[in-house]
Amino acid sequence: MKLESISIAGNNSNQSGVGKKFLIISISLTVLLNLSVAIWFFRYVQQNGLDKFLIR
Repeated sequence: MKLESISIAGNNSNQSGVGKKFLIISISLTVLLNLSVAIWFFRYVQQNGLDKFLIR
């Protein structure tokens, strides 16, 4: 009986690139969310002042 080695990942494991695409999309969404929160915060502070944000 002949034993053959089986490669799970294969020689070209980066063919689909799904992990890289997911990483780029998740980082982009995280940056977009953080920027929107920062813009909201600065607009709120300009309109109402920092005291109203800290003490309600």
